[in-house]
Amino acid sequence: MTPRRPLAALLAGFVLAPVVARAHEPRRGPNGGQKVDIGSNHAELVAAGNTLRLFLFDGADRPIAATGATAQAIILAGGRQATIPLTPPPSSPTGDNVLAGTGDFVATRGMRAVVTLTLPGQRPVQARFTPMDQN
Repeated sequence: MTPRRPLAALLAGFVLAPVVARAHEPRRGPNGGQKVDIGSNHAELVAAGNTLRLFLFDGADRPIAATGATAQAIILAGGRQATIPLTPPPSSPTGDNVLAGTGDFVATRGMRAVVTLTLPGQRPVQARFTPMDQN
């Protein structure tokens, strides 16, 4: 291999890196929350009061049924940490793409959340959210 090929690959990586990085930045989701990549899928976190709702989407932004999925959110808000289990709401029809939970926190600007999601038959994946600090 000539020395030019590794240099060309390195330069191509620097040129393409900003494009790849922008493709995965948080964005506003269809439910008004912050939408980020989580594993090979997307998740939108909506926080209001002491309630979290996590909407699930595949890589093409089509809803994923939350049936059989489990999630946990670790919230840091107001200088306090809370762990919130997220499950499909009992009033939610089968096939809905939402997990929800309530806990000992109040959604405020500056809050942070780390969500661990396990879809049926898949390994757990994580994502970080700042749901009240949207662009």
